[in-house]
Amino acid sequence: METHSLRKYTFRKRERLRLRRDISLVFRYGKAIQSEDFVVLYKKNGLDYSRLAIIVKRKFGKANRRNKLRRWIRECFRLNKDSIPKGYDFIVIARKALSEKFEKSNYKVVCKALLGNFERLIDAESNTGTY
Repeated sequence: METHSLRKYTFRKRERLRLRRDISLVFRYGKAIQSEDFVVLYKKNGLDYSRLAIIVKRKFGKANRRNKLRRWIRECFRLNKDSIPKGYDFIVIARKALSEKFEKSNYKVVCKALLGNFERLIDAESNTGTY
């Protein structure tokens, strides 16, 4: 019984946005929410779960910094599935401003910034909903 409740905190393979075709659709037809640290592109996917892709450019820094940020973003997505809307494909892109303050940052700061984008996304979608 306990393992069932922990299962919702996993990051499954199906929740990864991996195919070039799917990523291109988000870039072409998706909408964007921007903040100082992140750009979140999103598009409805017609599924009952959301999928995530993460883009961190080489300008962000060395591979260990880029990978650390990717791990933090995945972890934030995994632990906060309840507050992230379902049925969307998301592409999270790290911005230059985050790379400049990354060394002084920690997981909580980065996660809070990312969740702020998702909250704004929920507000934007609820305002443009069909009537």
